[in-house]
This record gives sequence, structure tokens and C-alpha cells, in this order.
Amino acid sequence: MRKETKKEKDWELSALAEAISSFFARRIEGEEGKALAKLTRELVKKSGSGASHVGAEQAEEIFEGWATLPAVGREDDNQPLVRTEDDKLYFRRFFEYEKQVAEALGKRLKREIIDFSGHGGDEVFQSLDEQQARAVKTAMRRDLLLLTGGPGTGKTRTIVSILVAQLQKNPETSIALAAPTGKAAFRMRESVLRTMETLELPDSIRPALLDCSHATTLHRLLGSKLGSVDFHRNQKNPLPHDMVVVDEASMVDLPLMSKLCASLRDESKLVLVGDADQLAPVQGGAVFNGLIRESKGEDALSENFVRLTVNHRRADSPAASVLGDLCDAIRDGRTDDALALAQGGAESIRFVEKLDDPLIDQSIRTGFEPIAKAQSPDSALSALVKFRILCPHNHGLYGVANWNRRAEGLLPSDALHPRPVVIGVNDYAVGLFNGDDGVTLGKRAHFGAGDGIREVARSRLPSHRLGYASSIHRSQGSEFDKVMIVLPPADAKLLTRELLYVAVSRAKRGVVLVGNEEALKAAIDRSEESRSGVFDLLKRFI
Repeated sequence: MRKETKKEKDWELSALAEAISSFFARRIEGEEGKALAKLTRELVKKSGSGASHVGAEQAEEIFEGWATLPAVGREDDNQPLVRTEDDKLYFRRFFEYEKQVAEALGKRLKREIIDFSGHGGDEVFQSLDEQQARAVKTAMRRDLLLLTGGPGTGKTRTIVSILVAQLQKNPETSIALAAPTGKAAFRMRESVLRTMETLELPDSIRPALLDCSHATTLHRLLGSKLGSVDFHRNQKNPLPHDMVVVDEASMVDLPLMSKLCASLRDESKLVLVGDADQLAPVQGGAVFNGLIRESKGEDALSENFVRLTVNHRRADSPAASVLGDLCDAIRDGRTDDALALAQGGAESIRFVEKLDDPLIDQSIRTGFEPIAKAQSPDSALSALVKFRILCPHNHGLYGVANWNRRAEGLLPSDALHPRPVVIGVNDYAVGLFNGDDGVTLGKRAHFGAGDGIREVARSRLPSHRLGYASSIHRSQGSEFDKVMIVLPPADAKLLTRELLYVAVSRAKRGVVLVGNEEALKAAIDRSEESRSGVFDLLKRFI
């Protein structure tokens, strides 16, 4: 199944909103029908920005008597729209999904604290900072951990340390590592294996650790059913694992998070890891982001929530330090600070205001030179992480297709030189999936695999495109040494603070920003609304 673009999703949401609102306008006469049409249109719009409901105040602005409209019922009524106890308005399906998640998390919050003393394994904590160590202890003592942190804060190291501690405590533990996309799952496994090499691990647990490092997608973990939104794993047929660790949890939408929670055994641990400042899921329902943003101080989640703030990457690199400062300024909405950093002349940040500036083509040639000059598939694949052009959407002057063409025109295009490609659909027969990065060379295509390199005849490649440029949404979960970020005009409303934060945070060593001052300011000032109701529902189950 091909992943939708943001533009396609916006079009679908608009069509869905029109269909639902028209239904109520036709079925219910007068002002009530018109009010229901407006309310449902707003609910659909909310789902597209990561929110799950409309608050009472906004609903009141649309129609003063919204709570008594036909089709609006209480939580246990058989109505398509739900008015909750605290006066939020939901589509029933979204309310049931959030209730399922809240109930599953609530069970784990109520569980008695497990004694973690006497199990040894103090060496696990020797390479961790204070926050990372706290996260490991929380995962051992409790059955729910929400772990968040930006790039370079050591989320993967913390995950590996959790796995080590759990296996030392119980070598027979069954652990599943999962991520929302194939690319994120592959990168998770690579990161785990790379981190394992830097740690002194007991030989007794190394085989078990290698075994559980085989990260998979959530869809594969749960067992997708062809042509169905349901999965083989559910409440009646739960997952067998004692611990489930989900990376890039900010990308998991509400329906999928609900299905995951439904598939967990009551006694299994759940660890959700991600960067809560990233984008809300395209399919709606920002569960992880909502829980992190609404969890403050002394509340229901305070003992199960750890935020990593120490950026170890910045300590090792002046370039990473400046990029980190830019990420922080964007994330916090400090427009002037971000602009000062972008224009400050730092070697790691270049700001190019004109599309015909020679620096752009020069940066593209230099960035992709390691791929173009690679002498083997292995070296070409290794070069994929060196540089990438990131665009806010797929089409038009500022889109992926146009910048792929621009890069293609600047680089060798004959069969003797490697070229990057990105798979656009899931093809289970060939074993390639949406978002997989590879290179073509001659009549063959090559892709990274857990045990080496996958080689596929070009004639058997599923739908794909050039991979010089990617949408920012698609880049989430990836990292590159350097990125070029294309900023659309200020009035285009395509780029938001969250989207820009994701784009900049993909880079470890350098960023080229292509756009003018007004475009950068507009992007930082334009923030998505991504509210989840799970946090409020959670209070009922603890």
C-alpha cells in the first residue's frame, strides 16, 4: 500500500468533510442540519492536524446548542457523534479508539511498582547520563514508560540499556521491537546493533539481545489482514511478548495505537519512544505527542515519563551544537533567534535566498558526489546518508519531483553510475516496502538489509522514484550528514514549525536553507494543533 502524500491526504480530508457534512445537511432540516454539517467538517479538519476532537468552547462558537443536536449522544448512546463527560465532541470511532488506549495505559499505571534491586547489572548504567539511567530504572520498575528526546539525546542507547537490563533480570524475557514504518524499523535495528558495539555486554545475554534486535513494523507485528483495518493480533489473540518497545512513537496514529494496545497481554510492559516535538501522524490522532505535551509536573504520568535533554552529539561537534541551537529555537517558536542563527554565518548553516543562486547547484553536486562516484553498491548505499534534499510536499516548484529533476540534471545519469531510488509501495512478493532507500547500478538495484545487501533486478522493482529529494514527512525517522531544505513562499502555508523542526533535525553536520527571510519566519510562526484526549480519559482508569 502506497503511503499518501500530505497533499493527497488534505484532498481526501476535504472530500470526506464535504461528504459527511452534506449527509447531515440533507438528513436534518433547518439550522440543526447546518450546524451538524459545520461541526463534522471541523472534526474532520481536526483529525488531519493530529487532533481527535473539538472542545466545548469551539463547538459553542459553531452552534450554541451543539450538545443537544440530533446525532450527538452521550458516551454510551448509539449516536455517530459523542459528547464526553467533560464536554468534548468526537466522532464515535475516535472516542472508542482513545478510550481503548487510555484503558490500556491506565492498567499499567495502576500496577504495583516492581522491585528492581538484587538483580545486578549495575554496569548497564555506567555509560548513561542521569536521565537515561532514570528511564532504564522506570522501564524495569513499572509497566509503562514514555521516553522522549530530540536528536542526539541518546534514545537508542537508552533502548539498548533497557533491553540489557530486562534480559539480565530475566533471560527468558520475550521482547518485541517495532516502529510505524519499514524505514524506521530498519534504522532502529541498525542503531541498536551499532550501539551494542559500543557497550561492554555480558556474553550470556548477547545472543538474546541480537535476537530481539530484529525490529519490525507495527503492521507486521500485529499481523495485517488483507483488505481489512483489523489485525490477527487483538484482545482475543494477544501478542506473546513480555515487553513491547515502539520507536518513533510520535508517528503512530490513533487507530494503530489503539490496535496495538488492544493486542497487549495485561501483564506485558509497554515502552513508547519518540520525539514529541515532531509532526503529528498523517492519519490523525497524536497520542504520543499529546500525552507528552499535556503531562506536566505532578500528574498521572509523572513517574512513567522521562524526557532526555542532554544532547551528547553537541558535546562532540561544534557543527552539531549550532544545529541543535537552531532546532531548539524552531521548536520553541523563537523566530528572531532562529533567523539570527540562519544568517549568522556559521559553517554548518547556509541560508540561500534565491533559487538561481549558484551555491544551490554546487551544494547538490558536492552532496551527491559520494553516490555518483561510488565504485560499488556497498559504498553507494553507505553514501545515501551523506546528503538529501528535503521538500515540504511532492509537486510544484518547491516539491520533490522538481528538485529530483534538478539534481538529476547536475549528476551523471548513465547506467554506469549509481543513482538513489525510493520505493513507493509495499511489495511483499519482492520484499521491498514503501520508503525503502536503495541505489540502481546497471541492470540491478541494491538495498540495505539486516544481514548485508539486497540485490533486485531493475525490471522487478515495484513503483519507485529518484531519491535525491524526499518530502519532509517521509524523512521522519531518518538521519543525514547534511540536508538542503526548500522553503516555499511565506504565503504558501505549506511549511509549519513542526515540519521545519523535523527537517532541520534530520541533519547531523550541516543545513542549507533555500528560501527568503519571510518564508523562514512564517514557517516558525505557523504551528500545528495536535491535541489528544487520551490524557484526560486516562484519569478515569487509574
